[in-house]
Amino acid sequence: MNQEKNLHWVQLLRGVAALLVVLTHSRYALLGTPSWPLADQLLTPGAMGVDLFFIISGFIMYYSTAGSAGGAGEALRFLIKRFARVWPAYAIATLAAAYVLNGGFSYFDSAANRLTFLRTLAMVPADPHQAPYFGLTLVVAWTLEFEMYFYLIFAASMLFKRLRWFVLASWVLLTVILLPLGHAGLSMEVNRDHGFTARYMSIVTSPFVLEFLIGVMIGWAHRQPWLRIPGRQMPWHALGLSLSFVIFAIYSRAVEGHGPTHYGWPLALLVLVMALASKTVQIRTPALWLWMGSISYSLYLTHPVAQGLELKALQMNGLNSLWSNCWSIQLSIACALSVAALSHRYLEQGLSNKVRNVLLRLVTRRVEAPTPVAPAQAIKRRA
Repeated sequence: MNQEKNLHWVQLLRGVAALLVVLTHSRYALLGTPSWPLADQLLTPGAMGVDLFFIISGFIMYYSTAGSAGGAGEALRFLIKRFARVWPAYAIATLAAAYVLNGGFSYFDSAANRLTFLRTLAMVPADPHQAPYFGLTLVVAWTLEFEMYFYLIFAASMLFKRLRWFVLASWVLLTVILLPLGHAGLSMEVNRDHGFTARYMSIVTSPFVLEFLIGVMIGWAHRQPWLRIPGRQMPWHALGLSLSFVIFAIYSRAVEGHGPTHYGWPLALLVLVMALASKTVQIRTPALWLWMGSISYSLYLTHPVAQGLELKALQMNGLNSLWSNCWSIQLSIACALSVAALSHRYLEQGLSNKVRNVLLRLVTRRVEAPTPVAPAQAIKRRA
């Protein structure tokens, strides 16, 4: 079975995760209308797209580096590629959010706002006591802060080569379980403030990090030849059951909210089943969902700005009523997809790729540059 096609299910899940988050935020257009209670009940669980993103991210990081020997060079190249993919588009989206969603450039008149903006760009919590959202300029920025932190510890673990998976798991368990346990008591609630004074500790000790680690473990399971769902029918039955279980668990409110003990664990089960089933059967993914998966980062990153632009355009043209009726969600999705397609083309494929190539060339030149011979050594060799 073609390995690339066999991983199309990952793109499918990424597209679904991004669209779920867009739907969740789109429901606010109906706030204060008769449709709000139903929209809130149906669309609020779409926030699980964040947890799904984190699990998939851990899976992809394992899958893309499992064949690597590790070491400093590999770790640096990994970081450069991830930084270049995430940060340039993130920085532009943050600036756009400040202008479109926060009152234009007058947002920067306040020293507090300027500091929040800089902390958002630096991927540091603006207010560590507002976990997990942290009071940032861009409403979705908090998830990228967790993503970047996991890139950092993943790259650091690569320095240990064969021991990297043990080191990674040990670090996560130490910081997420043992540190909070010894400080303010263990909690799997992602909005828990453990009371650490260091700003970044609110990310380091968050249970969200466990979802990345779960994704890594699923990646490991996917790589094991002996772990699979046998037969031609059983994988499909397992997929149907796991998907039904996720829908039931979430909409029955058996699980509710972010975190590994809430949305995280049924979604992890679904991803695990898909990973194992994909080794036996081909999970066909329509071209539309492959495209959605490819633009999922841009869709997630830019949809708040797209929705803000949509509202401003409607207000300027005297069409405010369109923002608060049943068509608003469809219009919101269309605007989000349009902006995401442009972002993917010009920021991800354009700017981010250029940044990545420049940084990789700089690193390659530095590594390959000949070490100058000291004068004393040169004289000794000639003698």
